[in-house]
Amino acid sequence: MSESTSDPDPVPRARPKRHRDVQLPRVAVALVIGGLCAWLGVYLPLPAGTDPGPACRLLFVTGLTTSCWLLNAMPIAAASLIPLALLPLFGVASTATLTDGYGHPILWLFGGGFVLAQAVERCGLHRRLALRVVAALGPNPRRLVMGFFLAATVLSMWISNTATALLLLPIGIVLCQRAAQLGELEPRAQSNFAAGVMCAIAFGASIGGMATPIGTAPNALFFAAHEPLVTAGARPVSFLDWMLAFVPFALVFAVLAGWVMTRFGLPVPGRRFERGDELLAEARALPRWSAGEKRTAILFGLAVLLWTTRGDFQLGGGDVIHGWAHYLVPAGERDRFIADGSVAVLVAILAFLVPSGREPGERLVDWETAQKMPFDLLLLLGGGIAMATAFGPTGLSAAFGELLRPLIGAWHPGALFAVMVLGVTALSEIASNTACATMLLPILRDGAIATGIDPVALMAPAVIASTCGFMLPIATPPNTIVFASRLVSFGQMARAGVLLDLLAALLLVPMLWWWCLPMLGVDPSALGGGG
Repeated sequence: MSESTSDPDPVPRARPKRHRDVQLPRVAVALVIGGLCAWLGVYLPLPAGTDPGPACRLLFVTGLTTSCWLLNAMPIAAASLIPLALLPLFGVASTATLTDGYGHPILWLFGGGFVLAQAVERCGLHRRLALRVVAALGPNPRRLVMGFFLAATVLSMWISNTATALLLLPIGIVLCQRAAQLGELEPRAQSNFAAGVMCAIAFGASIGGMATPIGTAPNALFFAAHEPLVTAGARPVSFLDWMLAFVPFALVFAVLAGWVMTRFGLPVPGRRFERGDELLAEARALPRWSAGEKRTAILFGLAVLLWTTRGDFQLGGGDVIHGWAHYLVPAGERDRFIADGSVAVLVAILAFLVPSGREPGERLVDWETAQKMPFDLLLLLGGGIAMATAFGPTGLSAAFGELLRPLIGAWHPGALFAVMVLGVTALSEIASNTACATMLLPILRDGAIATGIDPVALMAPAVIASTCGFMLPIATPPNTIVFASRLVSFGQMARAGVLLDLLAALLLVPMLWWWCLPMLGVDPSALGGGG
């Protein structure tokens, strides 16, 4: 992200070491990890008649690439291109198939969203909003991190988690810059505070997405996978049912996650900034909105409106409120023709055309500003998507599903929930949450039917767990977005994320048993099973 000209002293940004050369010892470690992953692949229950060679080679590339990211063995962009270089050579996937991942619509959503975020920074709107946050919450580091956590959670219930992260990112960046200018926190505490704000935005956006059917893609996949069961006579799960089940979980999780992160994962002081009155006075002394701020706010609001109203809105009883895409593209073709990335690019183009109102001929965004977007992070996400697309054809998707199948009906439901939540959460760290849900939902649905268990009892936990990937930048789109700020390092995100992964499992299992599943019409105690 580019720096605002109104903030001359940006916070020192947490980033990998400045060197750009390949670290051969770390590459060697990554190769060993990749080889170990390939060796473990030999023991996976691949479908009958499936050649294990491609699956093992894919696991090798996945382990190598992920290790290079984690170990900073080479520049992120270079490591992200490993799948494109090796998977065709290993006969796992064609170059044409893999390049679809590097040009996935979600990347265009990021690209357009970053341009909009740069427009917010360029006009100074992010500084205004950040000071308003301080005025509302008070100049206390922990309270500010918690405020971003809850704001992201609530926003993400109604707009996509990606759009939520894009909206809050520039606000969080300028708040971290102003905190650094106060100079009251020790370097480590300042780094943790900046990383905490970034992680609060990303993690809160993912947590809020769990709460509503429109919050994140896996939720929509649940309803798509459950629809054949409803047609066959199963109890439908309405929009309201889902909200009653998971809104309380999301809010409780967000509060606990913020508390754990600010005290253990990325500890920050609980005392008030001594010079916090300067921030409050600055917030009260803000001038009237400039023309550029108003136009940028309108443009961002237009993007959010188009994102939230593009698709159809499902109501109870089978009623549908059609989105605007319904009237532009034939039925069945809307998602293929119009994606959120199309909206982001369209609004980004408008940002290049709308006058800023400051100088004649100046626009809200120019190319000198836009070209500073983190293209290496776009490649990182593209590499993750490319690897995920190869899991199905090689049989790895079915193999991971088979690992769960023997547990269905054989274990006590509580133990089954715990194992499944931990397993799906771990898988979602290296594969997208959408890929995880797409892969697991049909397996869990059919396996539950075969053993006489209500499929919702397994499908709902899997969907929620697939959104609980907090450790890696590639785990979810919000993680990737905030990592692009350079305010949070791999290590900081992993340290905070692993605590939240464990917290999610500890909280989700009892919430599923005592609240979520009963609200969805499932009695967990009647599921049977051993133990």
